[in-house]
Amino acid sequence: MFNLTEAAGARLADKLAKKSAGDDDVLRFTHQEKSRRWTLRLDKPLASDTALSHEGRIVLVLDEKSSHLLRNKMLDIRETDGGPRLRLRCG
Repeated sequence: MFNLTEAAGARLADKLAKKSAGDDDVLRFTHQEKSRRWTLRLDKPLASDTALSHEGRIVLVLDEKSSHLLRNKMLDIRETDGGPRLRLRCG
């Protein structure tokens, strides 16, 4: 199962606030096969999505394929000189 740390949830909530996202807007985590990278984009949740919340608000959704690829992973934060960055790690 994919997990979200408290720090990562707060970072995603902050990203949504900076984008002036509506109450029903979320960030969608998707895998780009060509580049083998994960990206975040503003979207609306679907009934089939796996939803992850922070302080009662859905902040991140995964489609079925992404949820499968991320099983046993965790989204966390790493501190950099440029500020906190999201990172995937084994959960």
